[in-house]
Amino acid sequence: MTRSYPLQRAVIVKDAQGRDTALSEAVQELIPEALRQRTGISVTRQSWTEYNVAVDITVPCGQIHERHSHVTNMAELS
Repeated sequence: MTRSYPLQRAVIVKDAQGRDTALSEAVQELIPEALRQRTGISVTRQSWTEYNVAVDITVPCGQIHERHSHVTNMAELS
């Protein structure tokens, strides 16, 4: 039986100490699918506490790219 792996994972953190651990766990969970598809993984910061980790065909196999979504409203920064 073939195991199904997720293509993306939302990560919500409460503080900086937990951020690195939560993002590392999400990346580790997606690595098998990224390798199966021969692609990389992107980590996109949506806000100070929200991230999206995804298998990404625009990222070369074996690489992880960090991105920041564009903030359109300065109020979102506070």
